[in-house]
Amino acid sequence: MKKLTAADPETESPDFQAENLAALRALFPDLVTEGPGGVTVNLDVLKQLVGDRTVTDAEEKYGLNWHGKRRARQLSLSPSTGTLRPCPEDSVDWDTTQNLMIEGDNLEVLKLLQKSYAGKVKLIYIDPPYNTGNDFIYPDNLQDNIRNYLEVTGQTDEGGKKLSSNAEASGRFHTDWLNMMYPRLKLARNLLTNDGAIFVSIDFNEAENLKKMMDEIFGEENFQRAIVWRIGWLSGYKTTADNFIRNHDSILFYSRDSDDLSFIKKYIENANFKSIVKKDPKLVEVLTKLGLSDDQQRELLRFINHENRPDRYPIEDTWNSNEYDDLNSIAIVSFSGEKISKVLGIDEEFKGQKSVKMLMRILESVTKDEDIVVDFFSGTGSTADAVMQLNAIDGGKRRFVMVQLPEPTPDGSAARQGGYMTIAEIGKERLRRAGSKVQKENRQFAGDLGFRVFKLASSNIRAWEPQRDKLPETLKASIEHLKTDRTEQDILFELLLKLGLDLCVPIEGKKVQVGVKKAHDIHSVGGGSLFVCLSPAIPQADVEPLALGIVEWHKALKPAGETTVVFRDSAFADDVAKTNLSAILQQYGLETVRSL
Repeated sequence: MKKLTAADPETESPDFQAENLAALRALFPDLVTEGPGGVTVNLDVLKQLVGDRTVTDAEEKYGLNWHGKRRARQLSLSPSTGTLRPCPEDSVDWDTTQNLMIEGDNLEVLKLLQKSYAGKVKLIYIDPPYNTGNDFIYPDNLQDNIRNYLEVTGQTDEGGKKLSSNAEASGRFHTDWLNMMYPRLKLARNLLTNDGAIFVSIDFNEAENLKKMMDEIFGEENFQRAIVWRIGWLSGYKTTADNFIRNHDSILFYSRDSDDLSFIKKYIENANFKSIVKKDPKLVEVLTKLGLSDDQQRELLRFINHENRPDRYPIEDTWNSNEYDDLNSIAIVSFSGEKISKVLGIDEEFKGQKSVKMLMRILESVTKDEDIVVDFFSGTGSTADAVMQLNAIDGGKRRFVMVQLPEPTPDGSAARQGGYMTIAEIGKERLRRAGSKVQKENRQFAGDLGFRVFKLASSNIRAWEPQRDKLPETLKASIEHLKTDRTEQDILFELLLKLGLDLCVPIEGKKVQVGVKKAHDIHSVGGGSLFVCLSPAIPQADVEPLALGIVEWHKALKPAGETTVVFRDSAFADDVAKTNLSAILQQYGLETVRSL
């Protein structure tokens, strides 16, 4: 028996506004839209409906529009104030790996990756929130999204904001989702090579809006295919459906440039497939468990065997468990691969988990060799898992860049009880174990099964943020441009991002002697394309031997392009020492000298 409270609609007086709006929606569905404050009435449409001749079509144009689109576009153009802090302790094979696992808000991370990875990514696959009403979507802050991110994820004491779901009852249900996706897809396009592609999984809730949005961002001419992803067989048919049973999602496939798209066409050898099916004992076991009669089993096998098709035909744009997994009918039993919960040793179902085999099919169609693959809604890391497995099969050296929000696991869940506080932590552990499994099953494989972990944070460079009640202390603290709680490694990797260098570029360290018992630590990045000295103090006496030590190392490395040399600004005793050091370096051809 339900107890009525003061908050229940039954105990309140009628909401006439809501009733009027519902009545208008029933009569004229196109009259009601989403506005800045929620559900609203489109007055121009109302005028048209009643024959008001003052309405013109001067502002009308073809395309998808919503409140906040202009701001969403501006978000994609505004620079990030953050950085990525290295976490070697969470990583695997830190010194040698070319793979990345980044924890953070993907909007900010995509901005930070622009200089280093623009035009270098061959494939982007994402499985974003489907906007079902239960997805976590939080508002982007145009003024300071880093602070917003730190508050939302509980990394600051100033918190109060919470990750929240985009309730279906909200008057901005579609608007909020569109505003979240638009800037991220705009930034994603910049990363793709001319012959690259993007695949996006989606269900019916936002499929039409996503298609229109991607037509605008990538160009309608670059739309390649809407792949049908059959899910009914895997998830079980829901007999409680109101009308038709839904058994598929979609994967939208776009190229960066259709003229340059590098697509590797795959074929099904049907003759071989038939023989596999007929001899597969596990398939027979599955059919028996389904309770099918002999006639039903024979009919289903005829369907699976594709007896009406040629012996060799291209892979179709409808993917399902019958003809997938490299033509192995055992896919009906294990199509999604080994359950992640089993890999992690916890008893929990991760809904929406994408099939590694399906992702490998996408990877095969577009990538090879040393191509870079990006997934900025990486979840538990299925895309990275697929990259490692495919590399082990075909000997490729594909690299992955995964980005995942450290979304908290639910209180009381098996994942939380197993020690996994966030989805990002699950993804990292899944890849550690998946890499070990790949190595165990492929003893001769010597490829990359590691990954470098980075976490989104505010910049290492101190911003001018005066506190009026503590102005003297603020002024004193601002003398040091770099935050005192950051390491040399933190600062070094922010430099890589700002200068557009790969986050997996080789870094060497060396001590340059400036006295009998005194030396300065120097870092050489990318074979001498960047030299960094972050010593806290460089007195006048150290200037010449330090500069000549860098010059000597530069000559030994012989970098092909221009070299940048960076120092800590507060390290110099005065401007004379700074000027002298720059002059010596420039005398030997090192023209670009900077300080932080």
